[in-house]
Amino acid sequence: SNLHESISYLACDIYTEDVCDIFVEIKCGMRYEVFLRDDTLERTDIQGLNFYPLHLLKGKNRLIVKITGVNENAGFEALLCDQKNKQRLYTEGQSGNIVYPLILDDKIAVLTNAHARLDSCPVTMRIHNCKGEKLREIILQKDEFAYHIPELEIGESYLCSMTMRETTVQQPIVCGNIDKAYERLDSLYKHLPGGHPRMIEIEEVLYRLNFLLHHPTRYEWDWWWQFKIPSLTYQLEYIFNHLDSKPGEHIGETNVQLMAYRSPLDEGMGRYLLVIPNEYTADNPLPLIVAIRPYVINHHHFFTSPQMARQWATNLIQAFANRYNCIVMMPEARMYHDEDLTPFAEAEVMHAINHLAQHYPIDTTRIFLYGNCTGGHRALSLAIQYPDYFAGIALYVPLYKIDKYNAWSKAHAPHNNIDILADMPIMIHGDPLDTHSPMSSYKELIFDAQKNKLPLHLSLKRNSGQFYNVVLVGEEAFDFFKDKKRKKNVKKKQKKVQNFPVVIADFYSRPFIYVYNASDTTATYHEAIDSIRTEYEEYLFSKIPLIADTLLTDDIITDKNLFLIGTHFKHPKLQQIISGIQLNN
Repeated sequence: SNLHESISYLACDIYTEDVCDIFVEIKCGMRYEVFLRDDTLERTDIQGLNFYPLHLLKGKNRLIVKITGVNENAGFEALLCDQKNKQRLYTEGQSGNIVYPLILDDKIAVLTNAHARLDSCPVTMRIHNCKGEKLREIILQKDEFAYHIPELEIGESYLCSMTMRETTVQQPIVCGNIDKAYERLDSLYKHLPGGHPRMIEIEEVLYRLNFLLHHPTRYEWDWWWQFKIPSLTYQLEYIFNHLDSKPGEHIGETNVQLMAYRSPLDEGMGRYLLVIPNEYTADNPLPLIVAIRPYVINHHHFFTSPQMARQWATNLIQAFANRYNCIVMMPEARMYHDEDLTPFAEAEVMHAINHLAQHYPIDTTRIFLYGNCTGGHRALSLAIQYPDYFAGIALYVPLYKIDKYNAWSKAHAPHNNIDILADMPIMIHGDPLDTHSPMSSYKELIFDAQKNKLPLHLSLKRNSGQFYNVVLVGEEAFDFFKDKKRKKNVKKKQKKVQNFPVVIADFYSRPFIYVYNASDTTATYHEAIDSIRTEYEEYLFSKIPLIADTLLTDDIITDKNLFLIGTHFKHPKLQQIISGIQLNN
């Protein structure tokens, strides 16, 4: 029916044995008013919150909500909570969003919200440097929003944390001009010895930072742009302060990190997004959720996927990682565009998991898969290949069948192999109103799961699809996973991956050093070099390893694959190698 301008009343009775104060949090897609015993309630005056205080009398208390339909996007959700849970919900919502993160030379940190106004509970803010040293601890005042922190050094990054009762959230910050901060970090990188173990990781984060500094959203429409920068500067600052350590060896890393490694498949670049809880220890293995990316339609296949492009989405997953005390990762796995899960990508996902497990404490009996839309199809395909490895799989509106299959993907397609998942707990979450991913895309999966008596849990929630296309993992998945565990600790052997036809993206991923002729100064030649550089970086979002032939060392020539751009190189040893190749041909 048409809900436009229609009025509905929702009511519930709350019974108490004594006078008490609680709260109701309301999520609603319509206009509404809240009444308790005929008195109109006022919303708590804190940005972003829909909390209403309820002063309950002994006995029956009637709560009424009057809602007015404004369009077909109707929805209502309410949650009763006590003071402790209200503070936890609010504090978690400030993950990555405690203060405005780009702090000027005056060293004044400005709060993003009236944190201390929530109630009389003390709210504590702390500033730590990248060495883990606490520089300052501040008790926030209700009417103060700016705090001078003289211990900050211009150009350096820090970790800001806020605690309200038992809940603590974190956020990286950077002090001073961010372009100069980049220059300093880039200078530290250039002075590293060649072949340093963390060189790849530093290069990838530096490239991403430089990309964002020159992105048009810096000056246009993205309010969250400012929050993306300090995560990268802090990660770099932290690495430079722990150069002799490996990832995960020290407490104090930022919650959201970009990890990089050389793939054992072909020495190409492997990357994944990593989200860790505030504190972890090597003697406390944690559950791992592996989020599989959906299809994309452009060359920027990893860095600009919706889950990474929206800062509030990574803030949300940071809050969930803390609440459920687990680790979340999203492998790049060199999944290109709209292809199905290939054997190469499948193997790369497993290598990414292995790389993470080498550095962070993972409970190998509690590794889970998550995917939405076409990522759900990929996740199902991966689960079918490793049915004894994963402890469960959660899917948001998964695509069960795709339009195009090759011979391999058809033989391994979910709808041809769903019975393999007979022992794997599966959750499907959907929105009946989601037009982008309607129920028709996964109704056959539900039917096949029931027919094969799979352990399926179906979860439906109206209007939940408004955000699921841009979150890493939905909250329903965390709830589903929290009590799941694989019965046996089975370690799946890595499969041997056959060779496939090389596409241009794969070609650029090969570990070449690109060499140009320093003596050739013609415009045409340098246009060709610029074209190769642009194409390389558009595919990989990495800085091309490009050097002049005059800078080649014997070690580079001996140890690296060389991609030579042009002819008539002046380097003596390079001339000798080229002459030998021509002679053999």
